[in-house]
Amino acid sequence: MSVNIETSTQSMSKSLDLLRETPLVMHRVWFQLTSVEIWYAIMKEARAMYGKNWKAQPKIKRKLGKLIWHPGGTVCVWFDVPDPAFGTWVAVKHAVIVTQAPDKYNL
Repeated sequence: MSVNIETSTQSMSKSLDLLRETPLVMHRVWFQLTSVEIWYAIMKEARAMYGKNWKAQPKIKRKLGKLIWHPGGTVCVWFDVPDPAFGTWVAVKHAVIVTQAPDKYNL
């Protein structure tokens, strides 16, 4: 079923086709990262596989930069991607750990 609305107002010059684009289901994949270089490599993989159809957690470079003071530390980072198999692919290719969401995100 499609909904087409025709209007005559000047503020809405073209018809609203509410079902023109169906948003894809995004899957949140969590990784434990230890460096900025690995974070950039994962973003490069996402860009190569999905183009602009993915999102990453903001302000991670700053958090990963603070790990120089804590050797062996990790930061949990999420990526929203269309395919949940992305986590397995990245874990094998870049030797990172796919993890569950931290407790504050489990509702």
